[in-house]
Amino acid sequence: MLRCYHDLPSAASAVAVLRLQRLADEGLAVEFEGFETHPAASPLPVTLDVLAERERWQDRAAALGLELARPANVPPTALVHAIEDVARDAGLGASWRETTYRAYWEEGADVSDHGVLAALAQRAGLEQQEVAAVLDDPAASARIRQRSGRRRSSGVGGVPMLEVSGALVPADLTDEELRTLASR
Repeated sequence: MLRCYHDLPSAASAVAVLRLQRLADEGLAVEFEGFETHPAASPLPVTLDVLAERERWQDRAAALGLELARPANVPPTALVHAIEDVARDAGLGASWRETTYRAYWEEGADVSDHGVLAALAQRAGLEQQEVAAVLDDPAASARIRQRSGRRRSSGVGGVPMLEVSGALVPADLTDEELRTLASR
């Protein structure tokens, strides 16, 4: 099993998620887990490192069909990941990830806004009641932040990061290397 830790404000995560989703669509053992890299109560201004990463990855993202516009902010993403857990349980994890990455990078959506998240969930095919329950649960963000904290303690320091048989490896591997890891 190949697990990919990812977060929306990371252009490298966007590329990794798109590449790995193709392998998952082929039936290879790939799993995705949201990892909040910027735990904050509200969106932060875009940082130079986010812009530099965007610049570095924009051609690869474009080759995969994703245009990386300049983001409006660096949002807290705990609720995005909490909804991703619901989406995964409903068999709609891929739809949710594609919807949110496109909304953030191509449309400039404020993915920290509850109304925006509800609309994106509807677009991704999720049941509105389940999404509303997450958005109304003050502990949902805390659970994701605790999970991200546990992952940090086990060595996940940034995204995207891959885990294979308990070992952490960078996600910037060739397609063939990713396929080999996902085939194990």
